[in-house]
Amino acid sequence: MSEPPKRVAVIGAGVAGLSALRNLLTSKKDYVPTCFERGSDVGGLWLYNKNTHVDDNGMPVFTSIYRDLITNIPKHLMAFPDFPHKPGPSFLSRPEVCDYLQRYADLYDLRKYIKMNTFVQDVRPNSTDCHTKWTVSYFDVRNKEEVHTEVFDAVIVCNGHHEKMNSPEIEGIEEFQGEVFHSHHYRTPENFKGKNVVVLGASFSGQDIAVGISAYAKQVFLSHLKDTLPTALPGNVVQKTGIKKMTKSRVVFLDDTEEEVDVLVFCTGFLAQFPFLSEDIIQVNSERITPLYKHIVHIKFSTLLFVGIPRLLSYFPQNFEIAKVVVAILDGTVALPPEDQMIEDAENDFADRKREGLDDTKAHFMGDGDRQWRFNKDIAKLAGLDPLPTSFQRLWDYVTIQRDTKFLTFRKQNFEITDTESFVEIN
Repeated sequence: MSEPPKRVAVIGAGVAGLSALRNLLTSKKDYVPTCFERGSDVGGLWLYNKNTHVDDNGMPVFTSIYRDLITNIPKHLMAFPDFPHKPGPSFLSRPEVCDYLQRYADLYDLRKYIKMNTFVQDVRPNSTDCHTKWTVSYFDVRNKEEVHTEVFDAVIVCNGHHEKMNSPEIEGIEEFQGEVFHSHHYRTPENFKGKNVVVLGASFSGQDIAVGISAYAKQVFLSHLKDTLPTALPGNVVQKTGIKKMTKSRVVFLDDTEEEVDVLVFCTGFLAQFPFLSEDIIQVNSERITPLYKHIVHIKFSTLLFVGIPRLLSYFPQNFEIAKVVVAILDGTVALPPEDQMIEDAENDFADRKREGLDDTKAHFMGDGDRQWRFNKDIAKLAGLDPLPTSFQRLWDYVTIQRDTKFLTFRKQNFEITDTESFVEIN
């Protein structure tokens, strides 16, 4: 007698959620997925919202995407394996990425599994058994009073990590009479016209927002703790050390130089959060999420799985591969080790990172050296899959250097992946 279909909840319909849905539906096993999406459409982070704090339904805005964003990696590294991008330039605008995700959902008829405008309030295990079912409570954001509950055989968490703002404490910030906000709330550069702006943080968003604002601002101070960035920047963007303190109208940098400023923008990243999972289920400590095996599956509950925990990697193809592993675990084709071995593996991974000079906050960071590709090979081996092609790694490494050294012009380059090993730059 055949098994009844398994009901699987997928939380989020961005890149990770669509990857999970697609892999569930192409499995040889029978799954009935329900995907819960807070937004009004598919797209997750890429679904632009001109509102910055509260949306039209009175809910906190979850997307951090800004109007003029253009991707910082080429489209070949931002594609699902079963859906190539349209011909055209290698670097895509924000609407093009969102359109790609929505066309993907349409092509594979994924929308019929997605409840839009739906907020997941609570996810609880029904027992302490490792194969437990889960009770999911949720409501429509247009009718918050009416809470629904459903029971699922498994839950795949795909809620992203660009919502909870990391805003550092700075001495004197309460005295500062200018404007202070986080990049999560940044949308357009025009309202910085004629202002002096300090942007704290020079990772990609910090550099990109500083350059965008510079077209309108009088002066932009790009404040960071890195070595001097090895790229040309607009003439009115000046690199400075980190911030020591703020006064009523000035910023004092770590080298004790001071500048008069009107605005402070935090480009200091985001913190992981799972507001629908209680702390007895999942713990986040200094950005380390525990207890997880291979950054993917809950060590005590093998029916609670995650797509999208690793940070700073080739998000589309890597998440699609993670979703394949998630479904292989649910299928039973991956036999998970005993709990004590999974704990040991997670501890060893964390200890290795510390030995390699990463701090506690980098427990799921994949953005240095070949770490993301080693991770991909590791999970591919676990699930008996082919790892991602070497050409992806080579293109990623090449573009990373171009971005670091030619920030103002790197997006004019175009590429083509020629085979599993190689890529070429094209005019």
